[in-house]
Amino acid sequence: MATRRKEVTRRKRAAGRTGDPALTAAEKRELDRQMKDLDDPTRYLLVSSLVPGFSLYYMLADDAYVLNDPRSATLFKRRAAALKIKELLRSGVFVVPCKVDRHGHVVLKSLAGRKAGRAPLVLRPTWREGKGAR
Repeated sequence: MATRRKEVTRRKRAAGRTGDPALTAAEKRELDRQMKDLDDPTRYLLVSSLVPGFSLYYMLADDAYVLNDPRSATLFKRRAAALKIKELLRSGVFVVPCKVDRHGHVVLKSLAGRKAGRAPLVLRPTWREGKGAR
């Protein structure tokens, strides 16, 4: 009989613990927005293309540009954030959308054929060109 009482009280306690409070409408919207962000592979790069054959990709952490290598550039999750940073930089900087893989790395094929202003983007680091000639 005593074991039966223990089982009943354990079930009641377990049932009381699982009753989570209901989410408010604002909390549901925020969760939906976060889930949508996780599923969206679109990111944004800041690119400056002064002359054809050279693309400068912006790195926010170092406040510097990387020549012809978008993999080292800062990826912005939101276009609005990229536009705010662009306003702080010099003229001639463009916001370019790109895709990322499941590890968060830039998919270079998503940038192929895109332009920054009038000049096409350069995706291959220039230091690699010399190694292929040897």
